[in-house]
Amino acid sequence: MKNLLSKRSRIKPFLAIDMLTQANKLKSKGNNIIHMDVGEPGIKPSKKLLKHIQHLIVKEDLGYTEPIGIPSLRHKIVEHYDRWYGSKIHQDNVAITSGASGAFVLSLLAAFDVGDEIAIMTPYYPAYINTLKALGLKINLLKGNVSNGFQPTLKILKEIKSNFKGLVIASPANPTGSIINQEEIIKIAHWCKKKNIKIISDEIYHGIEFESKSDTFFEYNNNALIINSFSKYFNMTGWRIGWIVAPKKVIQTIEKLSMALFLCPANLAQKVALYTIDDYSILEKNIKIYRKNRDFLIENFSKLGLNDYSPADGAFYLYLDVSKITTDSKSLALKLLNEAGVSCTPGHDFDDVDGHKYIRFSYAGEFNDIKNAASRISNWIKTKT
Repeated sequence: MKNLLSKRSRIKPFLAIDMLTQANKLKSKGNNIIHMDVGEPGIKPSKKLLKHIQHLIVKEDLGYTEPIGIPSLRHKIVEHYDRWYGSKIHQDNVAITSGASGAFVLSLLAAFDVGDEIAIMTPYYPAYINTLKALGLKINLLKGNVSNGFQPTLKILKEIKSNFKGLVIASPANPTGSIINQEEIIKIAHWCKKKNIKIISDEIYHGIEFESKSDTFFEYNNNALIINSFSKYFNMTGWRIGWIVAPKKVIQTIEKLSMALFLCPANLAQKVALYTIDDYSILEKNIKIYRKNRDFLIENFSKLGLNDYSPADGAFYLYLDVSKITTDSKSLALKLLNEAGVSCTPGHDFDDVDGHKYIRFSYAGEFNDIKNAASRISNWIKTKT
């Protein structure tokens, strides 16, 4: 049968997952592999949390919930925004979703029509591009540079000639770890509201910052759609619980879409999130580990003469320019995996044009793993290049 697959399903696989898969195959054969590929916290949950999960499984009713999440968790999100940002939102502004990925899909469906043009900076998280393509949206790739952390600026946005309807922003960003400063956030937020350009702000790495905390775009533009998740700061990647903060009218539409597409977010995961969201003192200890990992990694690469990277002010990534030693980061990543036992992600995943010059290293694991990985990479580079 011809044309068995739709055109919009023609999306690329994640190289990060490909690297993870190859790394796991090597591990299954007895190879000692250190993962710096996927963006997943490597810090194990506390015994206290594990005991609570056991209690939930045995004692709680784990059937369907409301399509946009249990009210108590939505209320906790409201309290979190008050405590975290001093931002006053209402429960009607919050929807719980099946991970940040589900939040992104629902936000795009609620806010845009097929054929609408969405602007996004390069490098980007590949799921953004794949989802935009799958939903029939046009993509306007904006080129940044190291000096602005590959982040959008008002100047860049004003230079766009086309009539774009939306802007996808991530701060702290994946793969760069860069953060938009408050002054630029305010300028972009106000300009987009004036121009009726809808902002989708991915704030999934909020809380993982090393200098000062990030601002939420909702504080300066209450028409923005904010995506967040329990995956990164709250260390719950596999539980697949995210949320959206948006105008009440948008949330009402998302409720209908969620009902039709997902029924509801996972009950157990919501109740674990409800317990985890108040664990600030424990979670902040993780940030100290990430900062230590980042600093060690930067120092190690600097000794090798590799010191061109976007400001790694948040998240847990170093997006390193490796063009001094290769013009093919994909080949380098495979060699580091097979010959040094370190799995990382080539920049092709995040940028079709310049990705061959970059590698993303995720430093979300334990410090000893990062230290050992850095030593392996250093030894390999010194002997092979």
